[in-house]
Amino acid sequence: MKRSSVLLAGGLGTRLQGREKALLPFKGTTFIENTLQVLETVCDEVIISFRDEAQRKYFGSYARGRDTVLDRMQNTGPLAGMLEGFRAARGEYVLVTACDMPYISADIIELMFRMAEGHDAVVPVSASGTREPLHAVYRRVPMLHAIAASLQEGDRFAMSPVLKLDDVLYPGAEALCHGGKELMCFANINTPEDLEKLEGD
Repeated sequence: MKRSSVLLAGGLGTRLQGREKALLPFKGTTFIENTLQVLETVCDEVIISFRDEAQRKYFGSYARGRDTVLDRMQNTGPLAGMLEGFRAARGEYVLVTACDMPYISADIIELMFRMAEGHDAVVPVSASGTREPLHAVYRRVPMLHAIAASLQEGDRFAMSPVLKLDDVLYPGAEALCHGGKELMCFANINTPEDLEKLEGD
């Protein structure tokens, strides 16, 4: 089974004063480099989603030589990037992940891909009870149709296409991680306070 992944790098970082979250420093590298290293160990295909050509050029070496897509629909949130990523993907199943999850885990991704076989999606539920559609595995064709339908309806909520799927597993994060430190893989960085906590680790 060919495994694809779509890395969403096109966010505007509005709560971080417009900083490119994917380029934030992390353990001697950057968020995006750290995430790419993880994805390339467990996925057959990695596609980076950028919001426009200017952003792709700004990312320089991170984009060169890699598969990339650009949003055709602007100001539409992550679904625009997912739509183009799913159009480009060649695998039956596609991992979607945001660029602001510095503790992403290859072991958890591997487990989600295995769990997804025979289902439309595996969408984890964090320890706080929040569903994580931007750190999930989807069967490509049903999800592609669901994303397109949601956008056509004007619904940009990331969970909207998930709710259109027939067969979705919602495993608890604690079950996926066996209650271990890998629970951190669902942590994302949205605010200066989040960044301060990260830098203090």
